[in-house]
Amino acid sequence: MKTVIYEGGRWLAVLCLVIWIITAGLSHKISDAVPEDVRDAVIAVLETDNMEEADAKMVKRLYGIDPAAYEGCFLYSPVSNMDAEELLIVKMKDPADADALTAAAEARVETQKKSFEGYGISQYDLLTNHCVIETAGNYMLFVVNQNADAAKAAFLAAL
Repeated sequence: MKTVIYEGGRWLAVLCLVIWIITAGLSHKISDAVPEDVRDAVIAVLETDNMEEADAKMVKRLYGIDPAAYEGCFLYSPVSNMDAEELLIVKMKDPADADALTAAAEARVETQKKSFEGYGISQYDLLTNHCVIETAGNYMLFVVNQNADAAKAAFLAAL
């Protein structure tokens, strides 16, 4: 009886290891997608009236990252300080940068929440309930928008 349990446990461990390897490999898939094509696919599903394309200085100011260090970096920031809608798409040269980019996006969300807490109810709601930070291989998406889930789907489909 002990042998059967021992053998079953070994096979279960092997199965779990195989599943982990497969899912880890899929999450770090390197995409050949052109950054402009990914950006266009995401923008097509968003209402961007409250956003405008920002330059490298704005990326550095808001996120503390240097766009020149990446293969592609697009930021659409709020037109007004009274808006929270935002879009950042980054194609990384090294997927190991994903953690730093995610941390930068999370810090941006927290900064914005503090700014709108107490008076910007609809903006705070966007930041709380319509915010997506997604990394997929060598790409990262950060979006705050009513259609954030559609943006995420378009982003993943474009890769």
